Amino acid sequence: MKEIELKAWASEDLKKEIDLLVGKKCENVDKFDLYFRRPGEIVQALRIRVNNGELELTAKDQRYGAVSEDNSEYELRLTKDQRDEAIAFFKCLGYEEYFVKKKIGYSWIYNGLHIELLKVNDIGTFLEVEALLPLDAKDEEVTEAQNKLVDLFKHFNLLDKIERTSYRELILNGIQSKPHISQR
Repeated sequence: MKEIELKAWASEDLKKEIDLLVGKKCENVDKFDLYFRRPGEIVQALRIRVNNGELELTAKDQRYGAVSEDNSEYELRLTKDQRDEAIAFFKCLGYEEYFVKKKIGYSWIYNGLHIELLKVNDIGTFLEVEALLPLDAKDEEVTEAQNKLVDLFKHFNLLDKIERTSYRELILNGIQSKPHISQR
């Protein structure tokens, strides 16, 4: 899957506005991510996620485009009782545990977009919106998805709160509730 994503610093009060726009009930989100990397490398390569009780293994090819984060993501679902085996498997391949990310909040589907309003670790609250496309999506499809994301952030008046710094960097650098636009 190709995921086209934007995130912005937000307030929990935004939930009411999203509920009004979407017009249907949200779902609760409870994600616990354990990231792995090769020793000495900075960027994470693998993730084990417990997502509302389900276990997902993810490898991500992360890229930052001019407008959004444009990632290729490969997922494998396991039973939740296979978590320890997955950790041992990654360690056997030479990966080490790197950092933990916890997301709690709400989720909606609207206009083909996956919308989440999340508290992330102790760094703050974010609006995170993504469009999922096939890995072989055409450039026009990516541009259309990016435009939908930007339009939604305009609707919520959050264009000036877009954060391009990765959660990894925010967590590891101890950035907390600092609404700004990060320069890359």
